[in-house]
Amino acid sequence: MPLQTEKISQNQLILFIILFSFSTQVGFGASQLIYLSQYDSIIALCISGLAGIILAFFFIKLAKRRPNEFYVNYGKEILPSWIHIPFMVIFFVSFLQISALILREYEDFIVQTYLPRTPNWAVGFMFGLVIAVTARLGFENLFRIAQGLFYLCILANIGNLILIGRELQWNRLMAFITNHSGHGIFVGSYSIIPFFGEAMILLFIFPYLSQKHKTLKSIISGTIFSVLFIGVNIVWLILLFGPNLTSHLTYPMLEMIRYVRIADFIQNLDHLIISIWATTVFIKITVFFTTAVQILTHLLRLKDYRPLTFSLAAVMVALSVSMASGSAEVTSFYNQSWATFSYFLQGIPILYLLIDTVKQSKKSRSSKKLKTNE
Repeated sequence: MPLQTEKISQNQLILFIILFSFSTQVGFGASQLIYLSQYDSIIALCISGLAGIILAFFFIKLAKRRPNEFYVNYGKEILPSWIHIPFMVIFFVSFLQISALILREYEDFIVQTYLPRTPNWAVGFMFGLVIAVTARLGFENLFRIAQGLFYLCILANIGNLILIGRELQWNRLMAFITNHSGHGIFVGSYSIIPFFGEAMILLFIFPYLSQKHKTLKSIISGTIFSVLFIGVNIVWLILLFGPNLTSHLTYPMLEMIRYVRIADFIQNLDHLIISIWATTVFIKITVFFTTAVQILTHLLRLKDYRPLTFSLAAVMVALSVSMASGSAEVTSFYNQSWATFSYFLQGIPILYLLIDTVKQSKKSRSSKKLKTNE
């Protein structure tokens, strides 16, 4: 697709950022955050959101220096090709791995909750096929899907929170004021900041954005609303189950949804709300996967990325099935290794920004010297 035809509005970017953060953090990461931070989960969440905005500032600052060029291409102007290309390969492998990790979490969720006799590969194959087809549509259509899905997702979530309100133990609210731990805030923030730092993906889609000068404002707005929506769900979980029980539930949001009852003819709404939430997970996987495909396309200097989608989707599904023996191993990987690796990954663009800044300052100094000599 020609670059000119693919434009993502800032409004679409804001709604996408909210869904991007909300999808996995509420569905898969809530119990881990509450386990680490207990009643300090909201403080850790706010710190992580602020850190994510700071990281996004550096990513956007780098992207704005060459707003209509792709990071994969102009990076070799900043660092030598023998350094830049391995870094891009690391990004390609990492984004493919992230999409496979989230897909694996979704596979485990579906198999454990609804399809206990179905093998993971079958769920992964069906989901991977849809991801490949959607990736071929490009970023513009993907962001349009996210825009349409946003309102449905938020309405479903707000409705769920309202309906569950009468079940909450409101006496636990005081603990959010009185129970604090510096260690809990630190470890919770350390593990959650990389999820907000995933705004790094903006570097790879920046040429598709319209009104690029408003991007940082959009990230700030999207992050604030993300923290708000995730925070309310975290508070509701703690008020409903308490921090100890919530941290030992594999999918606490599912258990919360199952508390909802509307009259006798609707016993629960979990199938409806889970189907909406699953679509948000699909959006996040597809964005990471499409970015990985386009990075490889630029590295191979191909004109069209679409022929690569189905073959790389097969690799993603194979990775998701073979990367762990069970959901406990995936959780252990997130707890022990993922955050540290993400900091390394998100530090690479900052390295590019620093080197580019040094180079630009040297050029400006040399040009000033030439003018004075003249």
